[in-house]
Amino acid sequence: MIKKFNLFFVTFFYSGKIKFAPGTFASLITCVLFFFLSNIFSITIFFIATLLIFFYSIIAINNISDKFTSKDPHEIVIDEVVGQMIPLLAIPIYETLYPTLILFYCIASFLLFRIFDIFKPFPINYIDQNITGALGIMLDDIMAGIYVVILLNFLFFFIGA
Repeated sequence: MIKKFNLFFVTFFYSGKIKFAPGTFASLITCVLFFFLSNIFSITIFFIATLLIFFYSIIAINNISDKFTSKDPHEIVIDEVVGQMIPLLAIPIYETLYPTLILFYCIASFLLFRIFDIFKPFPINYIDQNITGALGIMLDDIMAGIYVVILLNFLFFFIGA
């Protein structure tokens, strides 16, 4: 029973089972959920939820790792959810640098996160190739999210200045 729940969780409600671009689809769902729920919940709630998802993801991935043959299965997309949440959590910072619609921040975060996650510039590629297990699966996407935060802060600082 717990293995079924963990599979449901790490595939982000089975969206990881989609044949074409499951990571992109999971990132898109995350942005859409964030966009609609941002009027209901505070950024603090999103931060706490992201932390809980991250820590439970480590446990869940370790629990179901025997179900997959590769070291970073494309069906596991909860790492994209956590990675995508990082630039979304920084929206209050972006708003101070360059006030605009929240939809703009969501779109920019989504596009840049997917670029960094797909092309994996250093050290994302190093993490992806050298850190194994649940932590390795999660860390490359977290690093991609951090890259997006840095780039968007840099861009919005100069656009808003």
